[in-house]
Amino acid sequence: MRNLTFAFIILTFSSCKTDKDKIISKNSGDAEIYYLNLYESGELKDSIASLTFDLASEKSAKNKHLKAYELYQKANSIEPNNKLILNALGNETAELGRFKKSYEYFEKSLKIDSTFSLTYMNYGVSLNKNKEFDRAIAIYNIGLKYETDSERKGYFYYNIANVYYQMDDYKNSNKYNNKAIELVKDRKVREDLLELKDAVSD
Repeated sequence: MRNLTFAFIILTFSSCKTDKDKIISKNSGDAEIYYLNLYESGELKDSIASLTFDLASEKSAKNKHLKAYELYQKANSIEPNNKLILNALGNETAELGRFKKSYEYFEKSLKIDSTFSLTYMNYGVSLNKNKEFDRAIAIYNIGLKYETDSERKGYFYYNIANVYYQMDDYKNSNKYNNKAIELVKDRKVREDLLELKDAVSD
């Protein structure tokens, strides 16, 4: 079953003016949402770091994770300690199977901003990929406390449902997935929610 990964997030969806600023990739099997033009939205302060970040995001969306990691490292050297870049590095190291290093990036991001809900989202995905299910659920629940956007709350619920599904706890999986279905409006993301609904109904 898939995870819903927020690899490169902006703080509010309203900052994303067009679909050109957003990529939804399912190349890895997970639904991954990438946001571009973060300099324009003010999430990255350096234009070169932002361009490098966008290149890395495009590589990651095509499953070229080693190249993406290298580019995110470059963006981080230009604009160090940006929570979005640290999230991206955490996601890429998880994709490369380096989970301990992935967790370090997320912990560093949380030291910068412990209320940034989307770090918890990405951290939970990394834990889930490493089959640390109980820790993933705990991290998702912390993130839910800080999340105010109903659509993104739905994404948290979906990821919790996915963890329960992997634990063969179909009752809780169905419960959290139904919460997600009530909140998520994005058509491409809803496809994953409905796929899980079918899986837990069988």
